[in-house]
Amino acid sequence: MSSYASHLKTYFGDIHNHCGAGYGHGSPVEAFENARMQLDFVSVTGHALWPDMPRKQHGMERRIKYHENGFRRLAECWDDFCQITEAANKDREFVTFLGYEMHSCVSGDQTIIYRDAGGKVISADTVAALQQAIRELNEAGVSCMTLPHHIGYLRGYRGINWDHFSADVSPIVEIFSMHGCSESDHTPYPYLHSMGPCDHESTYSYGLSAGHIVGVMASTDHHSAHPGSHGHGRIAVHANKLTRDDIWDAIQHRRTVALSGDNMDVRLFLNDAFIGDVIESPEHCRNLKIYISAGGALRSIELLKNESVLRRWHPNALHSATYHSKLVRAKVGLEVGWGSRGKRVDWDVRMSASDGEVINTEPRFKGAEVVSPSEEEQQCRFSTWNKPDDRSVQFKTRTQGNPTTVTNCNQGFGIEVEMWHDGMIQLELNGTCVEHSLAELLQGPRSGYISGYGTPAYRLTAALPESYEFETAFSDDCHANPPAANGMDIYRLRVEQQNRQWAWSSPIWIAR
Repeated sequence: MSSYASHLKTYFGDIHNHCGAGYGHGSPVEAFENARMQLDFVSVTGHALWPDMPRKQHGMERRIKYHENGFRRLAECWDDFCQITEAANKDREFVTFLGYEMHSCVSGDQTIIYRDAGGKVISADTVAALQQAIRELNEAGVSCMTLPHHIGYLRGYRGINWDHFSADVSPIVEIFSMHGCSESDHTPYPYLHSMGPCDHESTYSYGLSAGHIVGVMASTDHHSAHPGSHGHGRIAVHANKLTRDDIWDAIQHRRTVALSGDNMDVRLFLNDAFIGDVIESPEHCRNLKIYISAGGALRSIELLKNESVLRRWHPNALHSATYHSKLVRAKVGLEVGWGSRGKRVDWDVRMSASDGEVINTEPRFKGAEVVSPSEEEQQCRFSTWNKPDDRSVQFKTRTQGNPTTVTNCNQGFGIEVEMWHDGMIQLELNGTCVEHSLAELLQGPRSGYISGYGTPAYRLTAALPESYEFETAFSDDCHANPPAANGMDIYRLRVEQQNRQWAWSSPIWIAR
C-alpha cells in the first residue's frame, strides 16, 4: 500500500455549477449556502465569454441574447463575486475557489479556477491562448487551471478536441454532469440535452487510449445556485486536509474520483502507487489493492486495464438473519416526494434511530430544475438540515412531483447507524409518524403515503456493511494486454451501486 496515500482523507465537492452570476438563477450567497449544506469544497462558476459563438447560424438569435446578457451580468458583479467567494472560504471547514466558464466550439468548453483570492477573467480568443495565459500566471506565482467540461459533445460543437488538450494546465476533465456521462461509449447516462449526443472521439476512454495523462471529475453544471445537487455529479478528492492548498494539490495530482450522486470513498493502490500516479514499471509483480466504501449497496466493481475490463466483482451482502439480536451497522436511505405532478410540497422531516446512534450523515438534496433565464425565477435556497442529537437528523426541503416517470425530482437523505437488529427507524413526515424496524429494512425497502393514495410518499432503504464496503487484493501480469498509445499501462476503477449511482476513478499509469 502507498505509504503517502494511506492517511489521505476523502472530501466531496462541486467545481462547475452556476447561479445568477451569469445566465443562471439565484444569488452567489444562496449558492455558497447550499454548497456548505452538503459539500466540503466548491467553486461557483460564472458565465464569462464565448469567443467563437456561431453568430451567423440561423436560429441563434435568442441564444446569443441570453448568453451575452449572462456574460454582462458576471462582468458587472465580478468584484462582488470575488469578495463573496473569498468570504465563504474557511480552511478546515469549507473551502471555496474562484471560477468562471469560457465556451469554445472549436476546442470545447472550459472551467477556469483560481486557487487563491482575486483573479481576473482572461479575455482569450481561443483555448490555446487561454492555456498560454494560464501558464504565464502559474509561472508568475498565480495558481490557476482550466478544466474541460461536458467533453462528450461532437468536436467543433463544444465537445473536447483532444488535439487541443494540454495536461500541464488541465490535470482532470469532467466526465459526468447534468448533461450525461462521457466516460466511454457505453454508459448508463446518455447525453439528452438539446446541445446533442455524445461522440466516440470525445469520450474520456478515447482520450486515455490516445495517450493523454489526465484524471476525472464530475460536476453538476447546475444552474439554480445549488452546487452538489444530488444525482447531477460530484467530485471526490483524496487530500491531507480540508484546505485550499491541499484540495488544490490533490486535483493537480489527479487524486480524484467522479461521482454521479452518492458519496463514495474509492481507492486503488498498485504497489506503492495510488490513484493519479505515473510510475515506472515495477521489476516485481504488480500488486493491486482495492478499497471501496459506497453510499449504498454495491452492484459491481470493474477494474479496467488499458480500457478493457480486467476483473469484475459482484459483492453479495450477508443475509440480515445473520444479524439477528446483534448490533448492526447499516446505511439507511430516505427518499421523499411523489404526489401530483408539478404540485409543490414543503417537507418537514425528522428521522431517528431508536436503540442506536446515527454515526454518519449524507444530505442528498437537489436544486430547482431550471436552466434558461427566460424561465420563471424562484427561490433557490429551500433545503436545510441539522443533527439535534446522536440519534436523529431533521431536515426541511421541497418537492414538486415527478414530471415524468423517468425523471426523479424527489429529495433524499442518507444516514449510517449503529443499532440493534430489532431497533426502529422512526419518521415524522409533516406531522405523520411512522416507523419500521431495521430488520424489516434489511429485508427490503419500505414505503408509505402521507395522507392516502396519490398523496406525497416516502421510501426507506437499508444496506448491511458487507453490501457497501468492499476490499480485495491480487496480482497482475505485467505484460498482459497491449499498452495505450503512449506505451503505458492504465488501471482505473468503475463502480456501480444497486441504486444506479456510479463512481469512476482517475487511473494509475505505468510506463512499461
